[in-house]
Amino acid sequence: MSKPQIETMPLEENVRLNITISRYNLQRLKYWAAISGKTPSAYASQIISARLEVNFDLINQQLEDLAQSQGMTLADLKELLDNQDSK
Repeated sequence: MSKPQIETMPLEENVRLNITISRYNLQRLKYWAAISGKTPSAYASQIISARLEVNFDLINQQLEDLAQSQGMTLADLKELLDNQDSK
């Protein structure tokens, strides 16, 4: 069994993300956050982080598949996607 690869990312401060959800989902988020003693924003952040963590391997596989289908290296695809963030 091979060792899992850990991607090194520079440590940086948190980044604010603006999202839009339906009123229905916002109401449910408010309830769920209140039950957990959190604000809706803090709880949404935890939910997103948890889902990303659970799907880490899937995301990496999808990135590799996309890079291959586009005739790019994984590094080139990541660079392209990272540069889109700065626009």
